[in-house]
Amino acid sequence: MCIKSIPRAIGVFYMYGPDNSVKTALFIFALLIYVLTGSISIAQKKYETGDIEYEFKKTENFTTTALSDILLLPKEKYFNRINLEEDIQRLNKFYFDNGFFDVIIDTVTNVIEEDMEINVKFIIIENTRYTIKEVRLQGLDSIGQNVMNQIASNKLINAGEPYSKTQINLEKDRIINILQNNGYFYAQIDTVISRLDSSRRGIIIGKYSEEVQKNPEFKDKVLLRMRFIGTREVYRIGKVAIEITNNRYGIENGVIERELLFKEGDIFNRSKLLESERNFGKLAIIQLGRVLPDTVYQESRTIPMNVNITLNKKYELTPRISVVYQSNRLFGGAGIEYKDKDFFGGGRVFTAGVEGLYNSVDINNIELSLSIYQPFLFRNNITATLTTTFGLYNFSEQIEFLYSQNLLRTTYYIADYTFYNNAFLDFTFDYIRKRAKENYLDVLEDDTTFVVKGTRLYSQNSILGLTLIHNNANNLFNPSKGFYHSITAESAGLLPRLLSLFNKSINYSQYVKLYTNNNFYFDISGDRATTIFASNFELGDIIEYGSGDNIVPVQLLYKF
Repeated sequence: MCIKSIPRAIGVFYMYGPDNSVKTALFIFALLIYVLTGSISIAQKKYETGDIEYEFKKTENFTTTALSDILLLPKEKYFNRINLEEDIQRLNKFYFDNGFFDVIIDTVTNVIEEDMEINVKFIIIENTRYTIKEVRLQGLDSIGQNVMNQIASNKLINAGEPYSKTQINLEKDRIINILQNNGYFYAQIDTVISRLDSSRRGIIIGKYSEEVQKNPEFKDKVLLRMRFIGTREVYRIGKVAIEITNNRYGIENGVIERELLFKEGDIFNRSKLLESERNFGKLAIIQLGRVLPDTVYQESRTIPMNVNITLNKKYELTPRISVVYQSNRLFGGAGIEYKDKDFFGGGRVFTAGVEGLYNSVDINNIELSLSIYQPFLFRNNITATLTTTFGLYNFSEQIEFLYSQNLLRTTYYIADYTFYNNAFLDFTFDYIRKRAKENYLDVLEDDTTFVVKGTRLYSQNSILGLTLIHNNANNLFNPSKGFYHSITAESAGLLPRLLSLFNKSINYSQYVKLYTNNNFYFDISGDRATTIFASNFELGDIIEYGSGDNIVPVQLLYKF
């Protein structure tokens, strides 16, 4: 504005100035150059984005952190007015999507010349948050009662709740999943606008007129309507074709078939397709497994399925270096691991590895471990792992442990809809030899014993443990919502106690160990998953019980 208006005024003065003298013309020309160059220099100044502040009138329903995560201005070093205008639109959309249809947003900018900054203040009048008066589901007239009962249970939106676009989309997806899990292959939201009937649209949010809102029953409320299509025909699974790309290891189709949760003739269920793909993750020999529908046959209403498998390399040799902090000591080490991902067929995995850890000449550890993983035990939701470890652990300058640990772990996948999704059942039988490398005093709670160099103490231990796991975090690797919870109960000494009835020289520990691990994730950025607060809480205890000549204190290997 400045650049356009000033030269125009000078031009008028030049045309109508007295005598049109050369001096006057030179003066005007010099003044014009000065103004133009000064204006250009001002235009070329770059101001940094300063403080972003918020001023709420009446109510404040969202934190300033959540609002700032939406904006682009705080993420840019230099102030840009276009970004400011787009940020205003972003805030308006954010409030609208959360039911604040009458929100008013204004801005005030303050230029700080000394710091070359522009501070921005957003003035927000949220006004009333609209709630849902009624939810209408259309296009479900031909749906069976069993499916309708599934849709009616565990609803994510209900009358009387605040409007939320996110929740509405989640509810839409939930209903479509239920329909597609019950044979309605083409079930989806209707997005086609009919010329004859404009009400035939997928999701309609109806805001009542001002006249209707005079009735308190409809004041600040909306009508939500969802229309579904593809809900008349039920489809079934057709023939299932398995294709293993470059099957150089001779993997049998039966190994793949046992992980499928569907067969020819079953009602189409999209969740079972996804769960079958997840089952392939148990097989280390499979790099990628996809279950995809083939051509849909409308006459027979069947859908053939293609199962496409890509294989990993069967053998794997992995060297590694490690830094470990345990027992208040820092260890450095190296190891190597060999893996056969289809050991004698069936998708089972054999693993052998050796690792050494070093702290000093007197304190070090070396372990050899052998493991067999069985991905299918009676059913495809039960797996088993047998691990044997042999180790020599120089725990200190005075004590050396020679041990053999044997673990049988059975994993049972329960279900997604139960609180505890997975369960581990562990059974161990361990042998430990403790040797005194030199004379030392063994200090216990109520007794002190002088241990002579060369003394050997033998003990056995058997542990029976159960772990239950609940995990409703929304992402396995980068969770932003939900929590992980596990609880473990172990009982030690049962089997050695029975064996001690026949062999009085067996020493063992008797104890109960309780342990819980909990991780919580909170999205404080307004469902944008950009700012996450995470916390971890662990609690455990070991309770020793029993007395007798054969019972020894809990060994260091089993303590927290």
